Amino acid sequence: MITKKIIPNIFTLLNLFFGCISIILLQSKNFNYSAMFTLFSIIFDFLDGFFSRLIKNKNKFGKELDSLADMVSFGVVPSIIVFLLLENKTPIPFVEYLAFFISIFSAYRLAKFNITPHNNYIIGLTTPMNTLFFSSLSIIITNDTLFFINQKIIYFITMLFMIFFSCYFLVSQMKMLSFNFEDFSWKKNKIRYVFLLISIFLLLTLHIMALPCIIIYYIITSIYFHKKNS
Repeated sequence: MITKKIIPNIFTLLNLFFGCISIILLQSKNFNYSAMFTLFSIIFDFLDGFFSRLIKNKNKFGKELDSLADMVSFGVVPSIIVFLLLENKTPIPFVEYLAFFISIFSAYRLAKFNITPHNNYIIGLTTPMNTLFFSSLSIIITNDTLFFINQKIIYFITMLFMIFFSCYFLVSQMKMLSFNFEDFSWKKNKIRYVFLLISIFLLLTLHIMALPCIIIYYIITSIYFHKKNS
């Protein structure tokens, strides 16, 4: 019984461990390997929640530990990524430090999550998804596969907009599309199935470039889904 209860906490600590490794790798601007370890953090964060629900393990300690781990893996990591992507590429001194607003808004979101009753839907953009967006974007940018990278002003403005929208959606009250299927019928889950099919198609055709596109598409789909059902 004791063993079952500590399994989710072990996964949480593995999430934190890989988040710390990701930060170390970012110090040498190794975005590719950092993204890989961030993916490990996301996987263990998912397993933490999955096993907690499976064994019905609800305790305050696990909840607090999970938020502290998430703050490192999905709060500090994306801020460092954006800081490094902006470093020495801004026309205004010290603007790159605005990247740490992502950490601030992530902390706010995680604290609010801990004191808010949980529903069957997601409110706002989750910190792991936000981190996945910036991790995949860092690989794309550092491989020079975006046309605006060499356009310094456009690049600078685009990055600032990304920081703003990241912070906004992290604390937004917007209901996001949930993948907790009540049943598997096409009629009730048409939007979910269409989203998954388009996402798979994008991954198969665009590979790593698909990830930021899928997350943006997820936000747009969520807006449409909840407007339709409101």
